[in-house]
Amino acid sequence: MINTNNQPSSYDVIVIGGGPAGTTLAALLQRQGHTCLVLNSSTFPRYHIGESLIPQTYGTLDRLGLLPKMRASHFPVKHSVRFVGRSGAEADPFYFSETIEGDRAQTWQVERSEFDEMCLNLAIEAGADVHMGARVQKVLFEGEQAVGATVQFDGDEQPRAIRSQVVVDASGRATVLGKQLGLKVDIPQLNKASIWSYYRGGERREGIDAGETTVFMIEDRGWFWYIPLPDDLVSVGVVAAPEYLFDESNDFETVFMREVERCQPLASLLKEAQQIDQIRGLRKLAYLNREVVGDGWVMVGDAAGFLDPIYSSGLFLALASAELAADCVHQALEKNDLSADQLGAFVTPLWDGVDVIWRLISAFYDPTFSFGKFVKRFPEQRPALIDCLVGDVVGKDMSSFADSLAEMSAPPPRLK
Repeated sequence: MINTNNQPSSYDVIVIGGGPAGTTLAALLQRQGHTCLVLNSSTFPRYHIGESLIPQTYGTLDRLGLLPKMRASHFPVKHSVRFVGRSGAEADPFYFSETIEGDRAQTWQVERSEFDEMCLNLAIEAGADVHMGARVQKVLFEGEQAVGATVQFDGDEQPRAIRSQVVVDASGRATVLGKQLGLKVDIPQLNKASIWSYYRGGERREGIDAGETTVFMIEDRGWFWYIPLPDDLVSVGVVAAPEYLFDESNDFETVFMREVERCQPLASLLKEAQQIDQIRGLRKLAYLNREVVGDGWVMVGDAAGFLDPIYSSGLFLALASAELAADCVHQALEKNDLSADQLGAFVTPLWDGVDVIWRLISAFYDPTFSFGKFVKRFPEQRPALIDCLVGDVVGKDMSSFADSLAEMSAPPPRLK
């Protein structure tokens, strides 16, 4: 942490947000000799939803040097994803090892308070100035160029203006720049709400299936997640259209308990379990920003947008966008070219990959679509389907898969 009394008045990069996206970017840039200031409004450890990693995060975790800590952690190892129908009928698990060899075919279910602090410590160890309890009041602009931020530090009477060459918005759902610039919009085709809580003592499968993510289908094309966590905990959450979830009550607890009881395959796993945390919820999950890069600024992770948790892509996109953006910011600083074109060179390949995930999300919510029918009709596309589930979609030609998917589910409008 930094002492604000001796704080520099300018940095190469100001990073708004101390989550995995912001701290990954800061750690990588600091290692390349660029000064970074990371500002987070809350203090750590903190609670955060979104516990499931997918295998494509392996490369970023390796580059960060986190793999030894992950292997030594108590995080459950995740080898697969399983889908369970409303009747309780189970599809065969999608094992990541079907398309990936070696250690890269596994990943982890993480306790976010612990994982986020691991990422934060990497940025600190790399030399970034990190400050908790620092609220960015506004990003400063000169014309169209971002040049810093006005920051209210805990303990200071007045906010401070701090200059930077680049401002990175990694503020998550707060979307500091998106709100300031009026860029944040809803995704009309993806109107979903979510409610979740945590249990101790829920049943787990045996062997390599013990750490799998299980998806339980419910009415109205909604679904539950069941994610094993350390210390005999499981994360349990429901996602569905708000008009379905809140048709009888607007109370999160009432709705959540009703849906758990209705989903008998899930309820059977929780019959001996104890709910050990409050019930939380979001009435609107999906959003994006019309632009995610400009002169002197860039958005990464959930600050750029969030689609849906069905394929556990949130943490992957946070880490992937941060790594790709860090390379572009490094090149921009080296060239002294802080234009949107230079800072945003990663945007098109990243969003091409996101578009494939978006198509699969749309298909998932299509009542005429099922994975079983798709794999039966297009068996040659099973490896590509698993590529989507593991996140291997960036910089990769997925056109054949997308064309096959379009034959069974009409593709949605492209997001960007």
